[in-house]
Amino acid sequence: MKQGETCRRWFRYTAEDAKAAQAELDEWAEQGWELAELGIFTATFRRSTQPRRCWVEPARWKSIRCRDEQARADYLELCCEAGWDLIDEAGGLFYFQAQAGRHPVPIQTDGSVEWEEVLKKSLWNQAYTFFYLVIYWAAWAGGQFFRDQPRVWELFLSNEAMIAQLFLLLWITLELFLGLRVVRYRRRCRRAAETGEPMPVPSRRSARFRGSMPLVYTVLGFVLILSFVIGANTQDLHSSYDLNGRLTVEKSVFAHGIEYREFSDQGDLWMESYDCKTSWLADIICGDLRRIERDEDRLHHYFHMHSAVELNEADLGYDQAWTYAWGAGSGLIFRQEDRVVHIEAERVDLTDRSAVEGLLAWLEQAACTLDESVVA
Repeated sequence: MKQGETCRRWFRYTAEDAKAAQAELDEWAEQGWELAELGIFTATFRRSTQPRRCWVEPARWKSIRCRDEQARADYLELCCEAGWDLIDEAGGLFYFQAQAGRHPVPIQTDGSVEWEEVLKKSLWNQAYTFFYLVIYWAAWAGGQFFRDQPRVWELFLSNEAMIAQLFLLLWITLELFLGLRVVRYRRRCRRAAETGEPMPVPSRRSARFRGSMPLVYTVLGFVLILSFVIGANTQDLHSSYDLNGRLTVEKSVFAHGIEYREFSDQGDLWMESYDCKTSWLADIICGDLRRIERDEDRLHHYFHMHSAVELNEADLGYDQAWTYAWGAGSGLIFRQEDRVVHIEAERVDLTDRSAVEGLLAWLEQAACTLDESVVA
């Protein structure tokens, strides 16, 4: 190769992988290449007969407080006097390069000092960054669940919601994995400092994977947005309104749900029908619908027009059935194979199977009409 020839390679490391970045730069220097420029995800190397060495360490004094700014300036000046110039700061790392014609000693020569002054706090901050999303999401999700007690099974009625939750779970899993990895590496560095051994060097493959996480998150976000776009085009959820009520139809790979609510002078009516593809989902839906009727807070949350009631098992010709009543109306929950139906009505005898079948036949016909109008 000719003097001054350049090449560009993937090169992005995060703060916990400073030693892996150092090892790669040392390897390039031994092969006759010196670092010329750092990009967002790449580095440009220049061919040289006497390549200048680099030193990499986690960046410190990131705040904008005057005291930290002064400490940072003093430190960089001290490094400059020792023969090291700061050529870039990327991914939470300082990249120093030896000044032309000089062969300075490494900036950190004492492992215990490097641990106490550089790695200890930096690795803890990095682990905290990874865990922050996990802790925040868990606290928020837990708080929302105990406050709202949502019908979690409704997620299975929407392909978009399931995809969103899947990618969110994948994101959280990655963050948790990376955070635990930093904690483990921090423990190894501490042991090395205590025993006087060199600081451990992470494997290049895993370090590059961690460095590529911004791209991974970008891809996850893109796929998530794409799933919503595709879902909107496939029209898995649609609704219609009339003067008295609202009809909603929702389809997913797990179930087909139809809901109708009507408020009129002839009496309020609420019908829910869920045709499930799996028995376990039918079990969950059926059980939760029954629990809601016994819970005053959840009844008000879902706009039931009555107080908590006692459910009574009924033999109405279905696999399982429960009835209940309040002052002005009555309710029915039944399961037939993997279909779960919930009806609340005024001025309708829900123990009359023919009346119930008539309501359900109208509900299915209304859903079919809505589907046809959307397609048209």
